[in-house]
Amino acid sequence: MGVSREEPTETSYGKAYGRERSEPRPGPDPGPARTPPADHMKTNREEQDQARRERIARAAFELFARSGLEATSAQDIAQAAFVSRTNLYRYFPSKVHMLLAHFEKAVQASRDEALSRLQGGAAPQQVWENVTARMADLGVRYRHLVGAVGQAVLSARLPRLDARAPLRRDASDLTLSDDLGLRTALMLTTLVEPVLLAMQRGGHLRPGLDVTHLSVLLVDACLLSLLHGGHRTQREVMQDWQERFSLLLHGALSDPGPGAARHRRP
Repeated sequence: MGVSREEPTETSYGKAYGRERSEPRPGPDPGPARTPPADHMKTNREEQDQARRERIARAAFELFARSGLEATSAQDIAQAAFVSRTNLYRYFPSKVHMLLAHFEKAVQASRDEALSRLQGGAAPQQVWENVTARMADLGVRYRHLVGAVGQAVLSARLPRLDARAPLRRDASDLTLSDDLGLRTALMLTTLVEPVLLAMQRGGHLRPGLDVTHLSVLLVDACLLSLLHGGHRTQREVMQDWQERFSLLLHGALSDPGPGAARHRRP
């Protein structure tokens, strides 16, 4: 006849080793689960979207620089940026938009540097030379992409805005749904305009000159020069630009007056 055994319980094991299982003590009531504010969640989404947009534009530009615009497929860009093709077109309607987005970052960096140097007391003519030298270097280095940028910007043409309204001076309120190239055109203008304004305040340009429209003309002249092609070096681009600037600035430079030293041309 078998002897029945009582299965040991966790409590009996605890007693055998001199300890008993203690019931968990209830802690303070944490209250209802908290959710982040709606505006905070929106900011996080916007930051994530901006980071993804920049990653796509950077990956696309690297492929364009290596293989050209036409030879690069949307699938190539999606794989390089680690996104799906659906997300790719969610952020950029076309490959040209991706190219312009990366180009705008380079323009913005040049503008920030120019403003910093002007605020630091640098001569406007020296800042102008640095800005044009950097743009000329980019034009030569990525000559196979200049056509797409130039055509997009020149086709936008700032005069297509309402002629009765002043030209916009800021491209930050424009989105990808706006006219292709218009945002880039405005950013290029805002790169040139502060330097010309500093020259005007320094007495190098006539006081009544419309600096905004002059900036547009100078930007278009640079792009037309690059589209014309044939430049092999940065030096050749700068020489071509100087000739065009001389024509555009004829009459815009202030009169040094009799006996005064002639101002340097930008």
